[in-house]
Amino acid sequence: MLHLLNMKPAFSLLTLLLLATVSCTSSKTIQYENVPIQRAQIELTEEQLLDVGILIFDPNLPEEDQEFIFPEIRKAEARYIPYHLKTTLEDTGFWGGVWVLPEKSEAMDLIVWGRIEVSNGLKVAVRIGVWDITGREWMNKVYETTVSRSAYSQQRDYSQDPYQSFYNKIANDLLKIRNSLSSPELRRISEIGDLRFAAELVPGVYSDYLMQDEKDIFSAKRLPSENDEMMGRIQNVKEREFVLVDTLNEYYAKLYQDISVPYENWRKLSREEMLTYEDLKRSALKRQLLGAAAILGAIAYEGNSQTSSYAKQAALYGGIEVIKSGFGMSAEAKVHKESLKELGTSFDTQAKPLIIEIEGQTLRLTGTAKEKFLEWRKLLKQIYTEETGFNISENSDPQG
Repeated sequence: MLHLLNMKPAFSLLTLLLLATVSCTSSKTIQYENVPIQRAQIELTEEQLLDVGILIFDPNLPEEDQEFIFPEIRKAEARYIPYHLKTTLEDTGFWGGVWVLPEKSEAMDLIVWGRIEVSNGLKVAVRIGVWDITGREWMNKVYETTVSRSAYSQQRDYSQDPYQSFYNKIANDLLKIRNSLSSPELRRISEIGDLRFAAELVPGVYSDYLMQDEKDIFSAKRLPSENDEMMGRIQNVKEREFVLVDTLNEYYAKLYQDISVPYENWRKLSREEMLTYEDLKRSALKRQLLGAAAILGAIAYEGNSQTSSYAKQAALYGGIEVIKSGFGMSAEAKVHKESLKELGTSFDTQAKPLIIEIEGQTLRLTGTAKEKFLEWRKLLKQIYTEETGFNISENSDPQG
């Protein structure tokens, strides 16, 4: 009876450990979602359409190595995800031109920015920020989705990306905000956009047409006349910028197509690895907790007989072996992590940058695409100067 009383605290602790084991290792229900996209039922007029520029995403690479973050994958995703979002927005029929950009452009009515927070094949989470050309913020939130196994089934719709619900949520939210604006408000965004592009090109003339409030929101003091010749020339330059971004998007389209197959394969395998890794972690934890409980139970057993001594020793050895088994499974989980890393490295070899020619200039669109884009915009200003004879660096009236 005395031995049983001495064991009560240990049994209580053992019970707590077993309860913890059950709660920690119970299978987690993964919530999957299927978000349909909203499409225009009728063709919209030009005044109802806004042009959208989607910036290359921030890959959000940590300074030090972290679990399941592979620079090769993230850099490719920073180009792949924006382009697929572009095709999704185009598919809705609610927007004007939609382009992927290496740098912000005043030629766009709407700018979309993104930063990859999580991407491991099983789950993707991206912070999305959207602002219109007046400076008004449309959204700044994290979008995420968990990918179901059926997303990779042989019977699935191959025209749909496994992450399509993620893209559809963004498109639907953008449409909701757009639909909350009246026709005059949509027209005002385009007018401010024209003025901001003109003010960047010819600041000495068109800066005075704009004003900013304390929240840095742009509004128009006045609008150019309908027969403003200089504004007509600026619109021609703006059209050339659209030609540039069209060319840039030919590059991004080629890159998107080239990496689509290896990227989907990586996501599919990575999803399986992540599920296996999570299962192994839960299983290892369960084994370790049960082993610790067995050892505590053995220590608490105070039997004086030879039989009780053997039982205690057996329980100790049994508990130690269970813990060792648990650590072994953790080591197996580490092997799966290494497999993910190898997949990321092999993927990078299939996603090399391309070189394109624009107006006789060679652009290598990788990390330096932003610099090349800015150089090209300077060239647009030179073209304007040559065509008009107006020196854009001078704050004076045009020379005829």
